[in-house]
Amino acid sequence: MGDPTSIRERAAQGDAQARVQFAYQLLTGNGVARSVPQAFEQVQAACAQGSANAMLLRAALAARGIGCEMDLDAAYGLVKQAAALGHSHAQRQLTILGLHEFDRAPWFKPIEVKPMADAPRVFSVEKFIPKSVCDWIIEAASSKLQPCMVFNPDGGSIRDPARTNSAAGFHLIDGDLIQQLVCRRMAIATGLPLVNQERMNVLRYEPGQEYKPHYDFIRPWEPEAQGYAAELAEMGQRAVTVLIYLNDGYEGGETVFPRLNLAFKGKAGDALIFWNVSQAGELERDSLHAGAPVTAGEKWVLTQWVRERQHPLI
Repeated sequence: MGDPTSIRERAAQGDAQARVQFAYQLLTGNGVARSVPQAFEQVQAACAQGSANAMLLRAALAARGIGCEMDLDAAYGLVKQAAALGHSHAQRQLTILGLHEFDRAPWFKPIEVKPMADAPRVFSVEKFIPKSVCDWIIEAASSKLQPCMVFNPDGGSIRDPARTNSAAGFHLIDGDLIQQLVCRRMAIATGLPLVNQERMNVLRYEPGQEYKPHYDFIRPWEPEAQGYAAELAEMGQRAVTVLIYLNDGYEGGETVFPRLNLAFKGKAGDALIFWNVSQAGELERDSLHAGAPVTAGEKWVLTQWVRERQHPLI
């Protein structure tokens, strides 16, 4: 994002785009001391200058309740303002959010969960999000895909032979109101606060690719867990996983729980929710699961890990 000092200086001189960049740094603590109030001031100032990017960031903050009360109508209004200024990404968001007024129906319809297992708790939800939203997320992820990597105890990240697919990650405060609404809906479905969510990831599996049996919780018995000690103390375990299936038309690719003798393959827009810790806070060893190999076509799935406690903005 650039040198924090030069960005701060340009922001102080009234450069609207620098104000947006500086706001991101203040929100995430990237190179500067984290300060939500100062970030909010920078965003508001850039909005007053007519910055469409600032309006989209302000919309994300309104949708998450950062620096203000959560207000989805205000968030929609900001996207609409950015679209009126010619911002193409904002204009395209409106095709899903509603061209003239906010279409609340997809985001506020009841969430009907179907229990599939008791220990661990596993649920499915049909038509959790609309197909148009699935297509939007796939498109957003397509240009960001990278080979899947895992934490390296010796530093950095490495390829894991258990994961042969590719993935795309999104920042928690991306100026994409559609993604923010999906995150809000996942918070409602799990009953855990929005602020407990890690960054959203989208996975693509091509023919032959898979994710072999694994746990989503951080395994304290393995050597690399030492590298996670500080974040476990701060945020707790990955309590629950939400998977949203983003497309149809592929073969294989089931989500398999070998210890439960359970396999699930959702249609586009369906969700699978499973808990990695019990209600007593114990690790669910039977949450072991895998993404079976895709045999034909491409599989796209959104995966969201939710912590026991608040996750910092990144």
